[in-house]
Amino acid sequence: MSEIRVEKRVRRNGSASYQYRFEIASIDGQRKWVSKSGFKTKSEAKQAGKEAQNQYENYGRVVEKDEISYSDFLDYWLENDCEVDLKHSTIEGYRKRIDAYIRPKLGTYRLRSITREILQTFLIDMFDAGFAYNSLTSLKGLLTKSLNFAVDRRYIAYSPAMRLKIPKHRVPKTPTRQAPHSFIKPEIMQEVFERFPESSPSYIPLKLGYECGMRLGEVFGLCWEDADFENKVIYVNRQVQWLPDTERQTLDKVKTNGTSECGDGYWYFSEPKYKSYRMIEISDKLTELLIKERAKQLRAKEYYALFYTNYDVDKPLTFDGKEPEFPVSVNRINKDNGGFPIHLVCVRENGTFISPRTMQHVSRIVKKEYQRTLISIRFVILTQVCWLN
Repeated sequence: MSEIRVEKRVRRNGSASYQYRFEIASIDGQRKWVSKSGFKTKSEAKQAGKEAQNQYENYGRVVEKDEISYSDFLDYWLENDCEVDLKHSTIEGYRKRIDAYIRPKLGTYRLRSITREILQTFLIDMFDAGFAYNSLTSLKGLLTKSLNFAVDRRYIAYSPAMRLKIPKHRVPKTPTRQAPHSFIKPEIMQEVFERFPESSPSYIPLKLGYECGMRLGEVFGLCWEDADFENKVIYVNRQVQWLPDTERQTLDKVKTNGTSECGDGYWYFSEPKYKSYRMIEISDKLTELLIKERAKQLRAKEYYALFYTNYDVDKPLTFDGKEPEFPVSVNRINKDNGGFPIHLVCVRENGTFISPRTMQHVSRIVKKEYQRTLISIRFVILTQVCWLN
């Protein structure tokens, strides 16, 4: 247990107060301190410092590695547990929530010092700050998973995250935060389609999103095999995601999938978000549009011949829990290389993949041209009511 230091502080007006200060667990090798000032006497500061240090130090029983901070342990958990079986996008989502909410409030505690009371207070404070129930559920899940892993690895004897509760039947001090929804009227949406007509690579994705309510990754992961024109339905069987890879490896970024040399990463297929496999009925007009687009792509493939870009995957594109991700490979000369061909709906005239990033440009244009009408833009688009996610 570190020494409690009491220091005298003189204000600008000449009056004096006292501050306590003691060392806590280091983070990333940097020494950290807890301090509080404003006490009238030295003894008052000393006593308050003892109480604060006692609360920090004397909870939990250490099994081993007892000096690690919760912040450093969270990094260890993400690298040694989450990266084993979770998608990169899921881990990045965990990391963002940890960095934004958990680390600032709980990261400085030693792992062994965290109690159920501390965690419960954290959730109640977040509730009173206006966080939605789903957000609190997500944070509670991160606390539970990380601390269960700490028990498994014998950092602590038991998990303080057991039986945490999220308030349900009380009013928060701050109203629950809600992102404003700005709905685009059908006549304005028609202007958006005119701004991005059939000749635009954004037209088909916009139509699919607008009429089918599909997520961004689902639209760009759609293949022609998922469309049943006779019964006028499409099947959501996958989504496409981006995996950063700054070391320029992974088979040279899977031979620059998606092309223009693809950048520092590559596109891959994964299960739909929340495993939301589903069938969507489509209108006669959308069916006709897709049939027209398919015929145009087949003509282009014949015209470009060896210069047409084709794609495949190494194994049959099914998700059985063993193959969570399928990198998309470029097969430029359309030869039999042992892969399984895929026929993407969202491609350019020469067959190259139209990536979801295309919609960033659409979003900027729509925001700029309709800024008086729209507050926020999302791609999640409901039938007859559009809001771009």
